[in-house]
Parts: sequence; structure tokens; C-alpha cells
Amino acid sequence: MKNIFKIIITILLISFILVNAKLAHSSYWQAFLLHDYNLNTYIIPYNKVDQNVDDNFPNLTLSALPMKVIKARYLIELDSLDLAKNMLKKAIKIHPDHMSPIEMLASIYLEEGDIDSAYTLSKLAFNKMPNVNNHRSTYFQVLRRLKKVEELDIAFEMVKNKSESKSHWYDYIFSKVSLENNKEEQKGLIDEFKQKFPSDNHDAINNLNNMINVGSRSYSIFSYFSNVGDTYFREENYTKASEFYELAPSYNQENYLLYENLAISYDLSEMYSKALNYYDIVIDQFKPIDGRVEFYKGLMLIKTGDAKSGCKYIKQSSDKNFILNTTKISASNVLVSLCSNN
Repeated sequence: MKNIFKIIITILLISFILVNAKLAHSSYWQAFLLHDYNLNTYIIPYNKVDQNVDDNFPNLTLSALPMKVIKARYLIELDSLDLAKNMLKKAIKIHPDHMSPIEMLASIYLEEGDIDSAYTLSKLAFNKMPNVNNHRSTYFQVLRRLKKVEELDIAFEMVKNKSESKSHWYDYIFSKVSLENNKEEQKGLIDEFKQKFPSDNHDAINNLNNMINVGSRSYSIFSYFSNVGDTYFREENYTKASEFYELAPSYNQENYLLYENLAISYDLSEMYSKALNYYDIVIDQFKPIDGRVEFYKGLMLIKTGDAKSGCKYIKQSSDKNFILNTTKISASNVLVSLCSNN
């Protein structure tokens, strides 16, 4: 009898140790997976995730997020949407009250064009937990696709004053501008936003204001040409970048950053007369206060042999306390190093 008892105790201890070892292994990998998940980076290869993470035990992370949701997010990054959907459906069956797999499945349906399924699931997730950004964002996107303006208005009222997040304001105003042509109401929303968030730099909201002024269709075409230009610029194909930037002003003449991008692209392509023209448009018509365009124009003039004029613009940039973020070089430092004799 004692021997049987000892065997049972031994088996239980071994089982306990194995379970603890499995939990410890899971916790170790969860730290990396949650880091990826929270930063939306997904650096770890999926085969490593699949080999080292058992999504059935434990089936929840230490932060109560279903393990299958994390695995599904890696599958989405690989564009393995069918596998991701199956993973999420299993997660919903195990955790029917957890909204994260429901919202994630809705976002896949939205991407695939299954709007009815996306609507049903995103509405469920939003109504259960409206203050979660992903739930609100997916639901607002679906309502925008379905042109359900009244339902969008009701949804926004639910979250309007319950969160200090600005993103639901951006999504709502963007949706209203996309769906309606009521400039007075939309500008009223922008004024309300600026009153609610006075310390915000307002770049995103100013873009929406720009969208209201030129119209959503023109703004969409403008954004397309501008984004293609940005892609070529990042690839250092400045000639091609300027070709696409040149197409954009026909649809939106109010965005000074476009003219600044044109000036810099022509500058880097050594087409200095065109660069000078666009630098002057930005300075004379838009009068930006950050000092960046004066800095670039000054450098170009110095580079092309007009140090006296160039240093004048570097001085203007310095007076505005301009610092080049990518290098932390200030206009003041350049003024001292390049313009001490001018």
C-alpha cells in the first residue's frame, strides 16, 4: 500500500514539475510575443512562435489575452488569412466573452470585403467594449464603408467624452468628411476638437481641415500622387519623386508640405532653379514658422555659390530655433560653422 502511495505521489510531483516547466517556458516566450504584439512589429518568425507556444495550455497570456489571438496576428502578417480566421474562430469558441478575437476576425472580413460579417462582429465588439481603440476603429471603418451615418453619429456619442484618446475624433471627422458634404458641421467638429485638445500640434486635424476645403475626392487623388512621390523619395529616386509631386497640386493647392517636398526633390536632383521656385512659394505664400524651409534654401544657396544670401536664410532659420530632427543639427550650429565670415 505504501509503495502504491509513493508511486502516486511521485507521479503527481513529476506532473506538477512538468506543468510548471511548461508554464515557465510559456511565460518566457510570452514576454517576447507581447512585446511584438504591443508594438505591432511581429519580428519573431511564425515557425518559432508555433514551435514554442502551445496555444491550448496555457490558453491565455499573463495579461489575459488569448494565445490564439497572438498567433493569429502573426498569421495575418504573413497574409495567411484563412489560417488566421480558423485560429480566431477557435479562440471565440473557447473565450466567447473575450472581444479581441471577435474584433480581429471582423478586421479580416473587412479586408476581404465580407462587409456583412465585418459589421456583425465589429458592432458586437464595439458595443461590449467601446473604449478599446481597435474595436472603435474597425467599427467606424465598417460604418464608413456601409455609409451608415446615423449609426456612426450614435457610436461617436458613446465614446466622445469617455476617453482622452484623440484617435476616435480623427476617425469620426474623417468618416464624416468622406460621407457628407456639410462643411459647416465638419469645421465645427474641428473647432470642438481644438478646444478639447489645445496642446495638440493639430497636424492630423489640419490635414482633415484641408480635406474639407478641397473635397474628399480631390484629397484622395492628391494623397495618391503625394504618397507615390514619398515612396520614390525614400528610395532616393528624387527625379521620379518630383514627377509625382508635380501631379498633386492640381487637386490640392493648400498643403505647403507638398511644395516643400518638391523643392527638396529638385534640390537633391540638382535642378536648382525649380527648387528655388518652390522654396519661395513655401516662404512667401505659406509663411511656415518652423524654420525648416529657410534652412534648406540657405544650404542650397551656399552650395551653389551664393553664400551671402544663403547665410541670410540660415540666420532666419536660426532665429526660429530650427533643429534637424534626424541629425539634431541646429541652424544655429550651421550659422556658426558656415556663415562666420558672411
